[in-house]
Amino acid sequence: MASTILQNLLAPPSLELSVQKATSALNCQYTSLDQLDELEDVVLQAQARYNDLQSKVNISQTHLDKCLAETQTTATTHLGQVHELSHSRAALSDELSQLSKELVSVLSDGNEEPTLLEDMETHHRNLKELEHVKVYVEVVEYALRASERAVKDVQSSTAITPESLQQYGTLLHFVNKANAATSSVEDGTGQQKLHLTSFLENIRDKTWRDIKAHLYDSLATAVEQLGWPSAIDYASCAPSYRQAFETEFLKLVSLQLLGRKLHKRADFKLDEKEGIYAVEALVQPVSLRFKYHYDGKRDTNRLDKPEWYFTYVLNIAHEHHHFLDTVVQRLLSKSEYKQMSAWDEFCLLLLPLLSRKVKKAAPNLLNHPSLFAHTIYQALIFDAAFVEEGFKLDNTSAGAMPESGRWGGISEVILGNPLWFNAWLQAEKKFVDDQYLEIVSSPDAWGIADEGAEEIIARDVKATNSARRIRALVDQITDRFSPLPSPHERTQFLISVQLPVLELYRARIISALDAFESVSFAFVRSVPGALSITLPGHDTTVSVDTRSLTSGVEGVQRLCKALLSATYIHASLEAWTEEVFFLELWQDILRDPLLKKQAEGCALLPNAHFSSDVAHKTVFDEMMSRYQKVVSRAEDMTVQQVCGEIEAGLRNHFNVSTGSTANASEDGIALSQTLLGPIALLSSHLAFLRLTLPLITLTSLYRRIAGRLSEHILQRQILYRGNFSKHEGTTLQAECELWVETCHTALAGVLGGGRKRVESPWTKLLQAGRLVGADESAWDTITQATFGMESEEDWEKVMMETTGLAEMGREDVSRLLRRRDDC
Repeated sequence: MASTILQNLLAPPSLELSVQKATSALNCQYTSLDQLDELEDVVLQAQARYNDLQSKVNISQTHLDKCLAETQTTATTHLGQVHELSHSRAALSDELSQLSKELVSVLSDGNEEPTLLEDMETHHRNLKELEHVKVYVEVVEYALRASERAVKDVQSSTAITPESLQQYGTLLHFVNKANAATSSVEDGTGQQKLHLTSFLENIRDKTWRDIKAHLYDSLATAVEQLGWPSAIDYASCAPSYRQAFETEFLKLVSLQLLGRKLHKRADFKLDEKEGIYAVEALVQPVSLRFKYHYDGKRDTNRLDKPEWYFTYVLNIAHEHHHFLDTVVQRLLSKSEYKQMSAWDEFCLLLLPLLSRKVKKAAPNLLNHPSLFAHTIYQALIFDAAFVEEGFKLDNTSAGAMPESGRWGGISEVILGNPLWFNAWLQAEKKFVDDQYLEIVSSPDAWGIADEGAEEIIARDVKATNSARRIRALVDQITDRFSPLPSPHERTQFLISVQLPVLELYRARIISALDAFESVSFAFVRSVPGALSITLPGHDTTVSVDTRSLTSGVEGVQRLCKALLSATYIHASLEAWTEEVFFLELWQDILRDPLLKKQAEGCALLPNAHFSSDVAHKTVFDEMMSRYQKVVSRAEDMTVQQVCGEIEAGLRNHFNVSTGSTANASEDGIALSQTLLGPIALLSSHLAFLRLTLPLITLTSLYRRIAGRLSEHILQRQILYRGNFSKHEGTTLQAECELWVETCHTALAGVLGGGRKRVESPWTKLLQAGRLVGADESAWDTITQATFGMESEEDWEKVMMETTGLAEMGREDVSRLLRRRDDC
């Protein structure tokens, strides 16, 4: 670039370019002829300027020539020097090559000594490390001395004041400065915390622990003079001992309050659950005794006796209740802790003893379900007793924390662990399943229970032995899970253990009814779960006529056992729905979305979707509905069984008696022998039902049985038979009266209300019988009233006067009257 500029400058001027520039200048400057007069002056000025520039060019040329000569001379000199330096560089390179061969680094594979440079670098690094170590040691020394002075100041102080904690405050400030100075230190992986910082923090924390430990020991010594940890009669203790105790107690309270201010000022939070230090000191001797008895190898430390350590803690809390509520509470009232309850705080600090013990014992109990369950029950009993004693979190250091809530209890240590809770739940389920199988497999499972054996849950509700035991088992389950603190845990027990037992028993009853139904209709097959049938003197391979097991009183007896079982459980469910525990549990399920979703997935619970009546339901509504269906089915089958057998027996009687008067005489009434069998069968069935069923069920079944038989006899024997004579009508009347009399005798007046309640289902048949058997005068009166023009009201009065009943319609009566021969 510089050579190009020089060449341009040395080039001769361009005549053509000069002419163009001159022409352009003249054209711009002289635009008219008048201005040409000035041209001569301009030429003269240009000539003068040209002469001046020419002289300058000559001078510049002279200087240029001189400069070129000097430059050439200098270049020649420098060229000679370059040749000499090139020779020197080559010589030095040879010397360096020779020297490098003579130097061997300690990093090589040889055994040569390190070079001087390496020695110097090593010493330099060591020096820098020693300087760092010196700084570290000085920092550590300062912190240790400050820590030692802080502890000594407290030990030598008669009272805890800000001055006695000044050295501790200095230590806090120093540690904070050290943390701030090292906070920006980084390495290749990012910002790291120096070990020095951690060490200083440990010194700070240990200093505070040492200060507390000294005052703890002092208070422990003072309170042991009063007899602690045994129960203390404070009034009978020596005044000097009481004064020493109160002094040491207040020193710890002052330490905690001043320490809180120091830590807040230093923006430092202790890594501890802050309870009242003075009360913590009182707990320490109790803790030592607890560990001595229940954490060592002594006989008192037994997995199968959790009640021992629970009782120990409960007794400690009870024994010191008065001392803490009076003496210690008075001392706290003199400080900022006057809102705290000394006894509640003491109990709160006792609880970690049990928590640690339970956590340590639980893993060893998982392989022993019975011991595990026993431990949980004892924990629940302890929680209830602790609360009953008066413990609450409100006025404790834990109650002042934002995250505090209702005390979960020691049982929550296990129940709050999903693995442990599920293990317990499965063990309980297995226990209940085993109990259930034992109940239903018992030889007397389906025998009717003695009413005096157990408390009857409702009036006139009888049961089988298995139903009573199932109810007792369900009550036992309720007793086990009702103390659980969490609605989630209670719901788990309800869904996983309690409801399945009730459903299994219902399914067992249904299978028995299915088996009975199958055998009764000659579809013989083996149905699992049927009601047990014992055949004394026979083994299982003996062929038995199964039809005989479902006929007669024995067949009805089996149906009654199923009916009583289902009825008793249904009545039990009704009683449980009125218990406050289950009402509250259902409300908890509805309020908690998680529990509600869980309930929706359980078919044994009512649908938890909100509707107009969901809040008025209970947890057993669905199960009650299922058992009600079983009760209805068993009742229907009983009615069908009784009526079916009697109706089958009446077929022969109807065939023999229709149109036949072979056994009748002119002056008497002779009942057919074919009627005696059905009459006797009805009597035996009703007598058995009277002795077996509760009154409400008996009344309902009797009305249904009698109503069906009455309608059957009325249709087959009276309404839809051919014409009959007056004598046959009298016989029919006697038969109708005999049915009612048989029922009255078999029921033995248990229905109450006299004969009317027994006759009520038979009224239509009785009226028909009295109509067809009416004497001549009554017959004429009835005929005239029926076929005459009397009003309906008058006709009914005639019926009441002649037959005593008015259940049949006028049309049926008229059709019946036309069929007697003397009509």
